[in-house]
Amino acid sequence: MSRLALTFLFLATCVVTQLGAQTPAAKSGYPTPPRSLGEPEEIALAMTAAPEEISSKADIYVLRGTDFVKARVGTNGCSCMVSRDLHDGSRYPICFDQEGTKTTLLRELKESTLRAKGKSEEEVKRLVEAAYVSGELRRPTKPAMAYMMSSQQVLFSSPLAEGRRVGAWSPHLMLLMPGVAPEQLGLSDSSKVDVIQIHREGSHHAELIVKVPAWSDGKAVVRAAAP
Repeated sequence: MSRLALTFLFLATCVVTQLGAQTPAAKSGYPTPPRSLGEPEEIALAMTAAPEEISSKADIYVLRGTDFVKARVGTNGCSCMVSRDLHDGSRYPICFDQEGTKTTLLRELKESTLRAKGKSEEEVKRLVEAAYVSGELRRPTKPAMAYMMSSQQVLFSSPLAEGRRVGAWSPHLMLLMPGVAPEQLGLSDSSKVDVIQIHREGSHHAELIVKVPAWSDGKAVVRAAAP
């Protein structure tokens, strides 16, 4: 679901253009620690993050109490879960490839578990960075990818209180590219290229977000016509 996980800060750029279709996060709904959706529902939702060819053979993690556990053992080395932030109703179905399962999945599980235990977003960030320093978490040593292709995703523009509900933004892939910046890809600061975005540009956790034309079930994305 840093969520990965889960897409946060770069979605803020979409808020202005989609403002009429979004709803401000209700103050009473933040912070809301993640809670189980019910195991069958959570498994089903996690599997919508990637095409069936991938998710049907992946490990599935679900939230039990305040901890994520493996509810189903897969066979392809990939994994899926439903990440959340502290916004009430947030849903970030996400599947990881084999390298992501060994690395970024563990970060996503830790972040979501800390939120479920009542930690603030600032505490989550601090504890996760400390886990990297201690060696509890490690960064990928080769390309890693996550799938966020669920039409049931409920995204927010930021994990912080000011984040706005974006809903089902777009099916997309997240490719870990440490240190990537717009100029490396030939993009200007005022780029109008819409099919790719950079999340956490220039950092160790930088990711290239690539929009894809269909949801995980194969249904085409219907986009509003430009005004």
